[in-house]
Amino acid sequence: MQHPFSTADLALARRTEAAEAANGFALVGKARPGSLEAIPAAGGCAVFAGVGSPMTHALGIGMNGPVSTDEFDRMEEFFNSRGSASLIDLCPLADPTVVEQVMGRGYHIIEFNNLMLRPVEPADADYLPPAPLGVTRTTSDRHVEWCRLVMRGFGGVVDMPDEAADLLMNLTSVGDTFFGEISGEPVGAAAMAIHSRMAMLFGDSTLTEARGQGLQTALIRHRVAHAARAGCDYAMACVVPGTASHRNYERCGFRLFYMRVNVQRDLD
Repeated sequence: MQHPFSTADLALARRTEAAEAANGFALVGKARPGSLEAIPAAGGCAVFAGVGSPMTHALGIGMNGPVSTDEFDRMEEFFNSRGSASLIDLCPLADPTVVEQVMGRGYHIIEFNNLMLRPVEPADADYLPPAPLGVTRTTSDRHVEWCRLVMRGFGGVVDMPDEAADLLMNLTSVGDTFFGEISGEPVGAAAMAIHSRMAMLFGDSTLTEARGQGLQTALIRHRVAHAARAGCDYAMACVVPGTASHRNYERCGFRLFYMRVNVQRDLD
């Protein structure tokens, strides 16, 4: 099957990486003061959300030309001065100077992520989930309930630590969040944000007992429909290779655009 886009499209890769960086800045702008920090870094964004947080990393770097040694030094100082290792979500289409800096500074690989992409078509707006599945938009009075459901779906956590609660509440402020329901009972959750006609899908979480019934697929297709109504031309998502989420996004028409390499340089 032929890709609906070129995996060599640098302009499109710049859009996906710019969307990630813009989302990082948006999260900081909406966060409780002091809970998140971000700076421009090497053409992208470096976010600090606490040592060990999954949101502490640099995004979208090196997509608009060479990156200097001084730029890398400033990015690493931002992380190191806060007691954190330096972490980068590295796009393989980034400028070759980024790879040179990463190799020369002793970074090591900690994870791979697939950036999945699909065009958004006007017909996508017509999607309705089949009964007994349902998707509803989260209202402001249910944000805490949404956060708790995400935590339970990801790791079975019932009592949210304050740090996790702050992080998830930030997600509810930068875009749209949704409950996935089976027979009216909320058992799944998801989120999305839009930047420059690029819809970013994230936050997918389903309770263990509700898996295998098509709920994540319904959440994915509902958000693509929302993106179509908002005038987006692409939708994107990052998934761990080989997971159920990877397979579900493929079933919904998403295809691999590129694999990100998450790299880390430890504190000296």
